[in-house]
Amino acid sequence: MKNPLPALHYSRLWFGLGYAALAVVAVASLMPAPEMGVGDKWLHFGTYFVLSAWFTVLVRVNRQLIHVFLGLILFGVLIEFLQGLTGYRFMEFYDVLANAGGVVSGLLIRVTPLSRWFRRFESTLLRA
Repeated sequence: MKNPLPALHYSRLWFGLGYAALAVVAVASLMPAPEMGVGDKWLHFGTYFVLSAWFTVLVRVNRQLIHVFLGLILFGVLIEFLQGLTGYRFMEFYDVLANAGGVVSGLLIRVTPLSRWFRRFESTLLRA
């Protein structure tokens, strides 16, 4: 896809909601939590899939996807590192892998018709 996606009318709002979601993930990730075992890897994967898919549909040109990819990977690594410093959470390599799998899977939204869904949603809101 060489042509950029159409601009969003409320891109600041949508990006702001995405950044707010990142803040919620950061706070929740650094709070004491019950032991979930291996099942928490699906939570990691799902969380980072949603974050990646969100930002993937917001960026207009494909080359900006590298920013989404690197930003979310680094965010996940940072959170894991900070968890290791808390004394009540642990840094786990497999959590980083689950996060990365979610990020990559979310990026794949770009090669599907779903990459334009948000623009259709926003235009529907504007007509209402």
